[in-house]
Formats: sequence, C-alpha cells, structure tokens
Amino acid sequence: MRLFRAFAAGTLGIVGGILLFAWLVASFVLDLLAIYLTFGGLGVLLGIVLAPIVFVIAPWYAGLAHGFWWPLIVEYGGLIVLALLFFLTEKLLGAPD
Repeated sequence: MRLFRAFAAGTLGIVGGILLFAWLVASFVLDLLAIYLTFGGLGVLLGIVLAPIVFVIAPWYAGLAHGFWWPLIVEYGGLIVLALLFFLTEKLLGAPD
C-alpha cells in the first residue's frame, strides 16, 4: 500500500507540474491578448515588464470592460483545479499507514 501511495503521489505531482506550466502559459497569453486588444503593442510590452500586475488586473478588466471572460476563467479556474490536485497529492504523501 505504501508503494502504491508513493507511485500515485509521484504521478499526481508530475501531472500537476505539467498542468501548472500549461496553466501559466495559457493565462499569460490570454492576459497579453486582452491587453493587446485594448492598448496595442506598447501595452503588451508594458504587460510583459509588469507581469504581476497583468495577472491580477488584466483578466478583470477584460471581463468587465470587453466581456472577454476567458482570461479570468482560465486564471482563477486553473488555480482552483491545481490547488485541489496539489492538496490530493499532499494527502497521499502525508497519509500514515
């Protein structure tokens, strides 16, 4: 049973890492797309430089101002899914025999 738990936790960890990378890329691209549609190329350049602000403000602005809700859905929905996945991995690794 211990070997199965370790294998399952390792597999979930690898899947979680791949999903985390895909989520980061997808949300960053969607945020930059929303900025490009609003502010053009200079906005994208500033968005890359000011990446933390982009991740917080751009999805909300895109949804409220333009009705483009996908950045918000991908960012915060992805956070919820990844949090559940990592919580499950932690429970599998930390569960006593």
